[in-house]
Amino acid sequence: MAWIFALNAECGERETHARDLARHFDGWPVRVFSDGPGWWCGVTPEGLSRSGIGSPEDATAMTAAGRRLYWLLRTAPPVYRYALAGVETGGFRSYDELMAEPDLTIFPGLVVSEDIWAATGERAEFSDFAPGYRWLPYRGETHPPAP
Repeated sequence: MAWIFALNAECGERETHARDLARHFDGWPVRVFSDGPGWWCGVTPEGLSRSGIGSPEDATAMTAAGRRLYWLLRTAPPVYRYALAGVETGGFRSYDELMAEPDLTIFPGLVVSEDIWAATGERAEFSDFAPGYRWLPYRGETHPPAP
């Protein structure tokens, strides 16, 4: 089974939003896909382990890729509702599941729209990310992977 590192962003019910976000990541391997009612944009850097974090070197390489992806996401068009980088983040939560999650702080690196942040309790752990977005700062990947 593959354990893929990627940045995945949920763009709501409009495929055009996911395609607009995909264009922002020009030059990166990107796919647009639907998972239930939502459209997603997934960015999967090349050259990383496809079997998860098997070594400290894997963690270091994935962390560097994650930081680059979040840096690019800061200047992306505001067409996504939430995003997360990590291993196996594709469709990690539907919008309804995310909104029902009692503690979003379990997802380090989670970027959410201001609307989601407000609707889920305006947790102080979230800080400014980009205009219209808040996030739980990305801590990077670890080996062995954090539970």
